[in-house]
Amino acid sequence: MIFAVLSTDRAAQTVRVHRGYMPLGFDPLEHSLDDAITDAVVTISESGTTYLLRDTLILRPDTSRYKFPLHMYVLSPFTPQNGKSFNLSVESRSLGSASASVIVPGRVSLALSSHAHRILSRPESQEQVDVILFEALIADVTKGYIGRMFIDYSVLKGAEWIEERVEVPLDSPDRKSYSLDRAWYPQLSPRSPAKQVSVAFLQGFYRAVITDLAFRKYPSEMLIFNRVVFQFLQAERNLYNYYAVAHGFRDAQSMRLDEPTYSNISGGVGLFGAYTLDSLVYILPENFSGNRR
Repeated sequence: MIFAVLSTDRAAQTVRVHRGYMPLGFDPLEHSLDDAITDAVVTISESGTTYLLRDTLILRPDTSRYKFPLHMYVLSPFTPQNGKSFNLSVESRSLGSASASVIVPGRVSLALSSHAHRILSRPESQEQVDVILFEALIADVTKGYIGRMFIDYSVLKGAEWIEERVEVPLDSPDRKSYSLDRAWYPQLSPRSPAKQVSVAFLQGFYRAVITDLAFRKYPSEMLIFNRVVFQFLQAERNLYNYYAVAHGFRDAQSMRLDEPTYSNISGGVGLFGAYTLDSLVYILPENFSGNRR
């Protein structure tokens, strides 16, 4: 099994190569053996240039199930270029060869509506039902996308200013008070035939997040709201198709035998996909209503 996802938001690309497994019982979590394949030669090529990946070990953040580190093949420093086609080749003395290819989506064009500027700068003077409209002109190879909205702020903890980030939800069951309880956030969505997509955030939830930070989480600390960041992820068809099958039933602990497993690996099973991550930054004014200096 081979898993690799190229990304434009990091300078290291990794490939996992391992054997599959079938638990003896009905509990998939009972499997705890190391199935990594360590004799592989892994390369990524583009436009006649071939890069050889080196093998490495990466510590796991959670060792409750697997006690050993992850064995990975890594290419670093390397950031794939937008719009380029890449080929993956894996040669194993014990298991043979496998290959796959992927096209990284082109750069997205991001824009905010003129009314969104007024809402972001002065949320206290706008109606809660007002819409912060975030628009993107996406690449042809993009099949799925996520548009997310974050607020970056600084809080004085002791004698040190700490920068933190919070995400603004899309909606919640309570539209009357714009409660953040049980709020939901953007998920990977399929693109429409149109090249331009829009993501709408309600001013009520934007204001609710600011109020929650200023009066509940940090009621007495010095607080400065720095910027709003609109983040847009484009997933090409391999990554989107794999995600749609793996997450279609929202059950991380079961496998649906009535749905085929998606794979674009020739000579093996797994995924070679890609995504791009772009951002549009809106700087908040120094006299922003939520600031406490």
